[in-house]
Amino acid sequence: MFGLGTEYIEKGISFVNQKEYDNALECFNKHLEADSKNSIVLGLKALALMDLNRLDEALIYISKSLNIDSSNYESWATKGEIFRRLNKNREALHCFDLSLQINPKQSKTWIKRGFLLINRYGQFIEAINSFDKGLELNPKDKNAIYFKAEAYFALKNYKKALRACDDYLKITSANVFDSNVYSLKTKILMILNNFEEALAVIDEGLKISPDDDSIYATKAMILLRAHKYDEGIECVNKALKLNPSNVIALKLRNNVLKGNLR
Repeated sequence: MFGLGTEYIEKGISFVNQKEYDNALECFNKHLEADSKNSIVLGLKALALMDLNRLDEALIYISKSLNIDSSNYESWATKGEIFRRLNKNREALHCFDLSLQINPKQSKTWIKRGFLLINRYGQFIEAINSFDKGLELNPKDKNAIYFKAEAYFALKNYKKALRACDDYLKITSANVFDSNVYSLKTKILMILNNFEEALAVIDEGLKISPDDDSIYATKAMILLRAHKYDEGIECVNKALKLNPSNVIALKLRNNVLKGNLR
């Protein structure tokens, strides 16, 4: 598949797995000295450059890879991710779509496409469709479920947003969005004026992330809305102690000082 000897390629991949990207690049360059038109190695070099945030260089090498082999769906997905990081949204979406046309059974690419649609275009319904296609392939992808909940929340479809939050919380593996889901579910319950359940949910979130200032800020918001002012102000202070620049907590404190919440 790689052509010529694979010693440098195998070493390079090993270095990538260890996040030693400079060493990986040295190995890929050694191989490319002998086989400059190896599309897969060019793609691997682009990935290493992307992880080093050398995005313009990464774009050059992934383009070289695709000029040699335009049927490589992984390279199109990589090019899409590079464009996304460069804030070239239309080009990123085009590359994700080309990748999925070649191989529609890529859960991660469907999810990246959905995230792009939410984050850069605000196309929530189309994003949900992308997340659903990703979840058909990998039903336990917590990233997809979280972004799907956020999309439904943005559409004010609180019933489906709550269902997505619950689906997320049924999966026990750790994820960077765990505390976000508790905050999101709490906000939905608060919108629905279900303050007691909202407080129960946010307390579950604090058990998992006891030092998360955003959760304390969200809890403060509920308590103040429920007219539990002393407890609410205490949570505001905890949030600001953890993060003095927490925007929600600062806004709540200012409202309290102005007497707007009593």
